[in-house]
Amino acid sequence: MLDFANQHNVKPVIEKFKFDQVNEALDHLKSGKAKYRIVLEH
Repeated sequence: MLDFANQHNVKPVIEKFKFDQVNEALDHLKSGKAKYRIVLEH
C-alpha cells in the first residue's frame, strides 16, 4: 500500500498546528471540529 501511495503521489490530508498551540489543537479535536488528522509542528 505504501508503494502504491508513493507511485501515485497519494498524500494525507492534515490540519497543522504549531507546537505551542497544543491546547488549541486538543480543543479542536475534542470538539469534533477536526475533519482531518491533526499534526503538531515546531
